Amino acid sequence: MAGSGGTTPHADATQRGLTSHCYRMLGSITEAVDVATGVNSYEEATRVCLQRAGRRPLPSDLTGPSADPGGVLSESSEILWLEPIPTHLMDDHPIDLGLIAALQRLSPAERAATVLHLEGRAGAVPPAPITPTPPLAPDVALLARYRAAFEQYDVPTIVTLFTDDAIWEMPPFTSWFRGARDIGRLISTHCPAERPGDQYLVPLQANGHPAFAVYMRDPKDNIHRAFQIQVLTLTATAIVHAVAFFDLSLFQTFHLPDLLTGLPPNPYDGTLRPHVERLPHSRG
Repeated sequence: MAGSGGTTPHADATQRGLTSHCYRMLGSITEAVDVATGVNSYEEATRVCLQRAGRRPLPSDLTGPSADPGGVLSESSEILWLEPIPTHLMDDHPIDLGLIAALQRLSPAERAATVLHLEGRAGAVPPAPITPTPPLAPDVALLARYRAAFEQYDVPTIVTLFTDDAIWEMPPFTSWFRGARDIGRLISTHCPAERPGDQYLVPLQANGHPAFAVYMRDPKDNIHRAFQIQVLTLTATAIVHAVAFFDLSLFQTFHLPDLLTGLPPNPYDGTLRPHVERLPHSRG
């Protein structure tokens, strides 16, 4: 078993490059790994990806923001959603989540030309007009306040950490929300947490962004179970975009356990931070 301080496996440079290339084309880390493990060159990877390429959106690509964060949330499990990529599978070329979402709006051929250009592999085909926007260096203090606010289930503080026009979306829910106030109402209404200690956040990186794996306490057995992976986009002083991915298979992709063990009933009772063990992933 691996503890929270264990070493995450890193793919070699060639594998990271092929995986990242396929991810830019497909918007799915699951599909990208599948393709990259079966090819030997970028030319072959591009050809396979062109055959597979569909469109993987975020909720904000499909409809306008919901006006009722306290209402029923619309959900679609039939849509193939955009997925994040963990740091250990990333290469050194642009891979920002906003860029990947923009690439998904292009035709497969335009996408291939743009990806090859971004990676410095472009030939005579001009790229589609997409300019990568590298994420800001993370504000460590802001992220610490964010983590503490969620773990203490302090919704008023959570609201202050978002910009007034911030976006919160959470595939597979098609409902998404704009504005710090609506984000706060959404969390107050729909988050299953009830008190401090119900949520535990493990810091990550995804797509070059700060991210958190969120574990939620199951009141039946008092165990914190995998709940969602949040990927954040920051301005210099606040959070402008949060995507909460509810696909629990991503926890395995990020080398995260399904359950946290060693947590006291309430992590805010003064005990030390827990040792976190990796438990076997259940197979459906």
